[in-house]
Amino acid sequence: MSNTQRLTISLPDYLYQELQTYAPKRQVSRFVAEAVEEKILDKKIPTDPIEDFIAFRDKLPKFTTKQILKAIHQGRT
Repeated sequence: MSNTQRLTISLPDYLYQELQTYAPKRQVSRFVAEAVEEKILDKKIPTDPIEDFIAFRDKLPKFTTKQILKAIHQGRT
């Protein structure tokens, strides 16, 4: 993680004990970050797949028609 925020949290004893059994000693932060990320992704409101595709497409490199046709031709030979 390149950009991080330091947190101080409180957990019930039973949860902390469980955390110690699942997270390796020096990787508690990573374990907690992955768990939080998974929980957030589960709760995210689904978006329109068409809008998601268009937004993703805008982030991809741009190719000319000539480049696309050349790639198609190479794939067929």
